[in-house]
Amino acid sequence: MTDLRENDDDRVRDHLANERTYLAWFRTAIATMGLGIVIAKLKYFLAPAYQHSSGAIHASNIGLIFNLIGLAIIGASVYFYFQTQKEIRSGTYRSKSLFIVILSVSMLAVGVIILWYLLQPPA
Repeated sequence: MTDLRENDDDRVRDHLANERTYLAWFRTAIATMGLGIVIAKLKYFLAPAYQHSSGAIHASNIGLIFNLIGLAIIGASVYFYFQTQKEIRSGTYRSKSLFIVILSVSMLAVGVIILWYLLQPPA
């Protein structure tokens, strides 16, 4: 147990940075889910023609996608926090580039869907 504590003491700055990164991802997830709620409620502010459109994707579905992405971010951030903590302790840290790419592509896709939805003419 002493070795682990000494190892942590030597890398306090790294562990604190890992915790700040986790909290930033957590805030991102909360903001993503909040945006999902706003988008889901968007149908109440749009003209009635938009509310009953025959499009395949509605504002509530887009909001659901945002909330699912937010939940996935929370799950991934918890996993990566503990994984990074273990890697810092063992001195084998590797960056998580794939996670960044997957998250960016998924948010880009949802953004395109939102743009497509908002540009639909009223039925």
